Amino acid sequence: MRLGILFLLLGLLPLSAQNAQIAGMQQDLAELRNEVEKLKLENADLRAALNHQKAGQSQSASQADALAKARAETLNEVDRRLKQQTADVNAALAELTRQVNAALGKTGPAPTAKSGKAAKPAAQAEAPAAEEGVPSDIPQTGIKYHVKSGDTVIKIALRNGSKAEWILKANNLSSPAALKADVDIFVPQAETPAR
Repeated sequence: MRLGILFLLLGLLPLSAQNAQIAGMQQDLAELRNEVEKLKLENADLRAALNHQKAGQSQSASQADALAKARAETLNEVDRRLKQQTADVNAALAELTRQVNAALGKTGPAPTAKSGKAAKPAAQAEAPAAEEGVPSDIPQTGIKYHVKSGDTVIKIALRNGSKAEWILKANNLSSPAALKADVDIFVPQAETPAR
């Protein structure tokens, strides 16, 4: 009987070793479950932090966009005002030139600010015969002007008591950039009242 118990114990020995292995595996499995739970929590924390960061970036990006848009609007408004003031000054200068010419009894160019001397009055001319289609809102009297390098339509208009739009229309120029040097153009001038 002893021998039977011994065999029984020897038979149970591998079973207890297997039980020990199963218990170890169950413990390892429990530890792995704990690790997986920890990783899930870390993953959730990282997702929350990433979402928070994205929300902060989108807010700061939208704030930067709003600031850039406000700056652009301000610059556009300043540019618009500057253009309006430039147009007002040009109109005032043209009117002042006309008044000075009228007071002096001249229809030629006014004195230039740089030299302080009056430019030679150009010969009075009528609108070119080829330009019979000149709009009625443009004066029919004026001068013939030889365009020099560096001249612009605005400079010519200011020097000769004219308007840039009159010069463009009277000479069929599509834009101020169409003005070429070394050509003669007609510069319309407002008629001065007789004394």
